[in-house]
Amino acid sequence: MTATGKFGGMALARRAARRRGAATVELALLLPTLLVLLFGTLEVGLMVKNVQGLQHVAREAARVAAVGASPSRIDAYIDSCAPAMNTDQITRSYARRSWDQAAGTWSAWVPLGTDGLANDAESGDQVRVTLDYSHPLVAGSLFADALNASDDNRVTLTASVVSLRE
Repeated sequence: MTATGKFGGMALARRAARRRGAATVELALLLPTLLVLLFGTLEVGLMVKNVQGLQHVAREAARVAAVGASPSRIDAYIDSCAPAMNTDQITRSYARRSWDQAAGTWSAWVPLGTDGLANDAESGDQVRVTLDYSHPLVAGSLFADALNASDDNRVTLTASVVSLRE
């Protein structure tokens, strides 16, 4: 065996080992950034899904309130149509206001009540449904500061819809 062949093979092996070491260092530098991007995309995607679902439920609840459903019937409707959400985490608020013809303005919002079978809003009144959902962060405290999350890593999502009572 020649000296060149023996030493040439060892030099090649050392270069390959250095390349593997460089790839490991590059991975160690990029992996945290890639993981943050992955979990950030997942977190934002789930929040957008829940915001869209909450807005849909609020629109549907306002539609039901506009045709005269009582607050208890609105609650039952929300429970039946909330897509993949824990309805125990949804805070509900229903209000109504009337047009004051003499003043030419809307009155203040008052809680929506019931007259027994239907809600107490009269035809032409505005009915408002406001829903707050306590969204749990999947990535835990990783994005809690950026999203102004509570101590238990939850973000409050809100949807509010106003409709005219028929």
